[in-house]
Amino acid sequence: MKQVLATGVIRSPHGVKGYVKVHPFSDDFDHFFKLKEVTLKRGEKTRVLEVEKVQSHSDELLMKFRGIDSPEDARFISGWDILVPREQASRLGKGEVYTADLPGMKLVYDNEEVAEVVSVMDGAQALLLEVKTSRNDKLHLVPYLKGVFVDDVDVQKGTMKLLRLELLD
Repeated sequence: MKQVLATGVIRSPHGVKGYVKVHPFSDDFDHFFKLKEVTLKRGEKTRVLEVEKVQSHSDELLMKFRGIDSPEDARFISGWDILVPREQASRLGKGEVYTADLPGMKLVYDNEEVAEVVSVMDGAQALLLEVKTSRNDKLHLVPYLKGVFVDDVDVQKGTMKLLRLELLD
């Protein structure tokens, strides 16, 4: 399990005082209002910033960081992911998992490991799991729809049940 999770991305500057628009990665973004410090990441670069202020703005958030005091400063951090320690991220509801925990999980069908999740991407109706099969290393996409294609997701064991083996044909 990752101990640091991406919880949003900085979109663009807002106003003249260095605020930035933030797009949260979940519908529950109350945890942003409690953050004192975040790590920003873009590619291999990271930067730790102190949070000065957070406020709601439509379906996004506005954030102000210490030392980012103008739109020009704010432009330099546009496109950076906001990382926080797991315990400061959005709380999970019953049956929910962090997307970051899905890569590396094994798909099990009829008590046999048949594939491993290598990445996760947004799909039209659900997340799509890119999985590599155990038997021939082929890549397949499996919709992450519980009760339809997968079930019994166990982050602690690193497994989930595959309900339809034909997805890997």
